[in-house]
Amino acid sequence: MTGKTHIAVGAAAALVVAKYVPAALTAGVPTIAGDASALACLAAGAAGGLLPDTDVSTSEASRQLRRAWWLLVAVIAATFAADALLGLDLGAQTVAFVRAAGVYQVAGIAVIIAVLACGRASGHRGFSHSLVAAVLFFGGAYLAVPEIALALTVGYFSHLVIDLLNKMPERLFWPVAKGQSLGLCKSAGVVDGALLVLGVVAVVALLAGWL
Repeated sequence: MTGKTHIAVGAAAALVVAKYVPAALTAGVPTIAGDASALACLAAGAAGGLLPDTDVSTSEASRQLRRAWWLLVAVIAATFAADALLGLDLGAQTVAFVRAAGVYQVAGIAVIIAVLACGRASGHRGFSHSLVAAVLFFGGAYLAVPEIALALTVGYFSHLVIDLLNKMPERLFWPVAKGQSLGLCKSAGVVDGALLVLGVVAVVALLAGWL
């Protein structure tokens, strides 16, 4: 499926879970009680819906991730330059940053990066499109951003579900080598377009209170 379809379906799925699944089963997911929580849930679901495709260098998710990496490299380079020019204590600053961000948050981000890196190394629709990756992703997200962890993961999981419709298999049960596919459609086809429309309509209806 195309990136915009994954965004729409991921956002819709996260909003549905936040609104209709009992709160006792969705600890950490923002409820649609106000604009801020609805927008947070929508954004998390949309982001989660894109992330499995960071295993493709030409995908929108991968392009955004590359921009983030370059920004990180620039920040690190600037920090080292400041350390050299101004005599800053870089080690102490790093420790202070970790303490400020929180050990759990840093660990969670590291887990998410590791999941995406392993997915990239295993090829398209490999590790990042597996149930193992989805579980690890949820663990990392829960450590890093518990408030939207499940919304992120619902978006992530929705990607795996609708990719099953494609003719190209995904390794849902990684490390099993054989991939799974229902073979019903191809990316950018009629089904892809229909899912995009349904996702957008569902998001609008949920935010407007029609559903």
